[in-house]
Amino acid sequence: MAIAAREPMDVVAGALAPGDFVPREAKLAVVEAFGAKAVAAYRYEAQERERRTAVGMPPLTRPEVLNLLMALPLGEPVPAGSLSEKERRVLKSLPKGAVVRRDGLITRQATQPVHIDMVFVPGRSWESAMEQAERFTPFTARSVLVDGVLRRRDEAVMRADFYGIGLFLTQGDAVEVVVPPSPFVRRRHTVAAWKFLEEIHRQLP
Repeated sequence: MAIAAREPMDVVAGALAPGDFVPREAKLAVVEAFGAKAVAAYRYEAQERERRTAVGMPPLTRPEVLNLLMALPLGEPVPAGSLSEKERRVLKSLPKGAVVRRDGLITRQATQPVHIDMVFVPGRSWESAMEQAERFTPFTARSVLVDGVLRRRDEAVMRADFYGIGLFLTQGDAVEVVVPPSPFVRRRHTVAAWKFLEEIHRQLP
């Protein structure tokens, strides 16, 4: 059955057994990011999710807010006077629950709310699916699911292997792992990476 007649999450869920390439406890959800629709395998950071729900904290998507929070150590008080004038202006705009302000001290409470184990990009064409999958390269592991015939197979395998993108071929109920995905290695923590997680988090159920 062609992907056009199936929902993306059904394609991924039907193609992969739990624990094959993502943790068994990971859940799946269709998300949109960087102009691409993908299926994210995710796990909530339970404590942070519960904390945000309790205080009614919205997603943190403003870069200047995330930049300030990343400059503050998690759970350790910092004198408010040590902040720059620009940081103090941003501090005033932080949503409730992001930090605790007490006795001239600022303590960051907010942290990343979700972990993305992998994104899967379904498609009829491996070229377009890989092009979209590459947009997620700085943030998580990536795979593509090609439905039907894998045209120019050698070229597809070479490109997937070079970029570390998992390549799966689905035909009906059969799934062939053509190229296994490479594990994601986080080289540094960035505002863009945290913003990516926040954007995905607000789309999750």
